[in-house]
Amino acid sequence: MSSFEYPGEYYEVIRKDFRDLAAETEFLASYLPPGGRVLDIGSGTGSNLRALAALGHPGTGLDQSEAFTAYAITAADPGSAATAYVHTRAEEFTTDDRFDLVYSLFSTLNQLSRAELRQLLTTVLGWLAPGGHVVIDIGHLLNFVDGYQPNIIAHHQGDDLLVTRLARQSVHAHRAVWRNEETIIARDGEGRVSMYANFFDQTVFTAPEVRDLLVDAGFEVVAEYGGFRKEPGPRIGRGPLLFVARAAADAQEAAA
Repeated sequence: MSSFEYPGEYYEVIRKDFRDLAAETEFLASYLPPGGRVLDIGSGTGSNLRALAALGHPGTGLDQSEAFTAYAITAADPGSAATAYVHTRAEEFTTDDRFDLVYSLFSTLNQLSRAELRQLLTTVLGWLAPGGHVVIDIGHLLNFVDGYQPNIIAHHQGDDLLVTRLARQSVHAHRAVWRNEETIIARDGEGRVSMYANFFDQTVFTAPEVRDLLVDAGFEVVAEYGGFRKEPGPRIGRGPLLFVARAAADAQEAAA
């Protein structure tokens, strides 16, 4: 099981060097009606949900990290649309609510096995409101191969915080799994230093495999992009791969 139990404010500093929150927000909002409800699978420190709540979209976030969930709860803006955060794995979550948009970003779903992803997608279909969409940002095979580095040292600078990541990547060829082992070292403005161990495994999917999993779960893929500005998918090498899907017609009829 993955481990992300370090303070959420440290991840917020790291996140800004990897992700474009404004582009992500605009992309997700384009699939929402006014006041549409959202479900974030792998909500982390709540950045995406806070941004969407500020636009009037209430939502629910699921994350297996207790530390990240606690940060998201305290960082929520009481003046924005209502947002709830649940400390849980997505595979264990149950709800009677229906959502206009269910999304999972930053390769979160790569932390599932093929069997787990297949089952989760089937479950997600039942969480969608009529006309709702699913957005999946997944790490694909070429992304892993082209970006592979055995050892990484990266520094991330906040206003009064320096976070250093010491990372090691390894490959389990028979399981098609990337293991990422990290040490997080943080120094705050008063010179105090803290250190955390962090690791996660990622299943290596190909784009056709994810497409087939969506179709098998009862979705139709309506768009594929290579970034949150709705760029075309990458022809070669690494880069984001975004799937946008909705319930297939026969799945909608069955639900009705």
